[in-house]
Amino acid sequence: MRAVDHGGLLSRRERLFTPDPRLGWVFRDRWWFLRPFPEAPPQQQALPDYLARRVLQTEQLAQRRLSRTLPVSATIAMVLVLFAACSAGGSGSVSIGSLLLAAVVLAPGAALTWWAVRQRQSARKAHDLAQQQIIGGYQDQARQWHARKQAHDAAERARLHDLPEWGAARRPGRRLDVFGGTLWAWEALLTTYGTSTLAVQPLLVLDLSREVVSRELVELAQAAWMGVDAQLLPSRQASSGLLADMTPRDLVDAIVESMHGGTPDAARADRSMDDRILTKVCGALGDDVTLGRIAAALRALMGEPDDGDALTRDERRHIANELFTVEYRRQAHANLSRIESYIHPLEDLGTAPADREGAGYLTCVALDSQARNVRSELLTDLIVQWVTHRITASQASTPALVVAGADELARRHLERLSDACERRGVPLTLLFRRLRETSAEMIGGGAVAFMRLGNHEDAARAADFIGRDHRFVLSQITKNVGGNESHTTTETEGTGDSETYSTSRTTGTSRNWGTSRSSGTTYSGGEMFGLFPDRSTSHQRGSNRGGSTSTSDTEGTSTSTSRNWSAAYSYAEGTNWSDADTTQRVYEYVVEPVTLQHLPDHALLLVESAPGGGRTITPVECDPAIITLDRVTTGPLPDPPPPQQALPAPGPALASPGPAPQPQQWGAPSAPQWAAPTAPPPPRAPLSTRPGPPPGQQTGPRPPDDPRQGPPPLFGGRT
Repeated sequence: MRAVDHGGLLSRRERLFTPDPRLGWVFRDRWWFLRPFPEAPPQQQALPDYLARRVLQTEQLAQRRLSRTLPVSATIAMVLVLFAACSAGGSGSVSIGSLLLAAVVLAPGAALTWWAVRQRQSARKAHDLAQQQIIGGYQDQARQWHARKQAHDAAERARLHDLPEWGAARRPGRRLDVFGGTLWAWEALLTTYGTSTLAVQPLLVLDLSREVVSRELVELAQAAWMGVDAQLLPSRQASSGLLADMTPRDLVDAIVESMHGGTPDAARADRSMDDRILTKVCGALGDDVTLGRIAAALRALMGEPDDGDALTRDERRHIANELFTVEYRRQAHANLSRIESYIHPLEDLGTAPADREGAGYLTCVALDSQARNVRSELLTDLIVQWVTHRITASQASTPALVVAGADELARRHLERLSDACERRGVPLTLLFRRLRETSAEMIGGGAVAFMRLGNHEDAARAADFIGRDHRFVLSQITKNVGGNESHTTTETEGTGDSETYSTSRTTGTSRNWGTSRSSGTTYSGGEMFGLFPDRSTSHQRGSNRGGSTSTSDTEGTSTSTSRNWSAAYSYAEGTNWSDADTTQRVYEYVVEPVTLQHLPDHALLLVESAPGGGRTITPVECDPAIITLDRVTTGPLPDPPPPQQALPAPGPALASPGPAPQPQQWGAPSAPQWAAPTAPPPPRAPLSTRPGPPPGQQTGPRPPDDPRQGPPPLFGGRT
């Protein structure tokens, strides 16, 4: 029994920052490769037939002699003896001849009977002796067979003890579209994929879910001392550097595409006029072009009052009087008003940028959890245009890109972004909540993965895309071991953010009053004989009144978010062990809409196109906490070691065993925990008859051999 490693559990999270980019893990039971004992158990030999026949024959002969021959001989001899006795009564002497004749008649029957009884005893003794020899030989062979089987099973368990059971599922291709899933599932997928990607190259995350599902990834990257640039919009858009690296021409294109990209039937004349107006305005503003100055210039063109200091007096006069003619401004007033209303909610974007030394190794642009409003919708389109420009114009190492909540984007924007990433070799991952409209039009552009799809129509489209003839098995392996003592240890680490606001006020009223009065007379002794005693009298009266008032009101608001990394290890030992080994594989499903509607939270079906045609399905588990388990490798599952030769038998068997079973094919496909092969598995490792824990039981985690803190930034970030 080993002590639990309390310090190694949480440190295993650092193994998430190991290459190569992975979507999660696939499970392969190491006991799947257990080679069963090739020898058949010995069989007890049957007794030879002639021994049984001899016992039967001698038994029948003895019974015949005892029931027929001996009684007849004895009866005849008795008659002769009685005849001799009668003859002797008349003559006075016994006839010797009669007695000899009686003896002669009795002797053959008695001799034959004695011989038959002796032959029966001899046959029975031979039968019992042969039976004892056969049983003794069978027991010896059975003990030898069990010894060889236990030695073989021990060698197999030792060979498979350290074989990994969890292997990484690498990210396929340049583009991956993920459909469905809950927000918790997205957070787990971003953490698993993002941390492994940061070990290879920079990462850019656009979190459009409005629930900040990238929070855990950002916290882990900061804990690994990586350069992180997290921008929360629109609540902190003033400190954002979203458009800082864009030229005026690129900024004009981004604004126009954001305004008209979602409406493919928009009039080309309006697009051209908006482009001309913005180009002229940006040219008049010079090198200092911001959204706030553009909005101020548009208000100057429309003759709107503006008390701000975004423009100088000369710039305002030049834009209002010399940039366009009065007739053109009258005709373009609708365009000016539309452009200004679009830019107005974003005027303060980047007005107070934070101190940044270039882009972070992990750059995360997220929309906060505020209610959906026009500002967030405008920011969504503008963010995509910024990312497209950044990828297109980048000359250095380009980052991998993840867009969470791509349902909010227009098809035209997504196609342009996908083309830019494909042209420059940028891995692109798109996460869609639903499979409809824009997402349904984008499906099939790369590898596709499906998580839980709660809507029936979305699940039906996914089942049609995969093909309803595909099958996968959700497996559950249960091993029952009885014991009377257990030991459990759990280690948990959690972080939380909270915000509390409270107000108190107390109001109360009290009133009391009262009146008191007292009087008395006292006498005391005086002069001679007490005739003139002293006398005193006292009276007292009082009253009091008072009051107080108090008021109390309490109001509180509290918000907290946390994710706990925990693991529990249990070890049980005792003397009441039960040899029960059960394998249940009862969850076999066909790809149907109801199946996709009830996938586990962290389950992901990866669908890839096979080289020869058709599609292959790989079930993946994307929970990042799997890295804290035992027998987890950060790469794909390696091939298991070759099987060892079975131990030779110490002696010949009484019965020739049947043909040895064929060895397990070591190149068999892996069997994930909840999607095992449809073929029945080979038997698992047998339990030992000796009391103690099951073989290979781990009582605690092992710390990683080479924990990594992440690579140095390659995309303009900080170490």
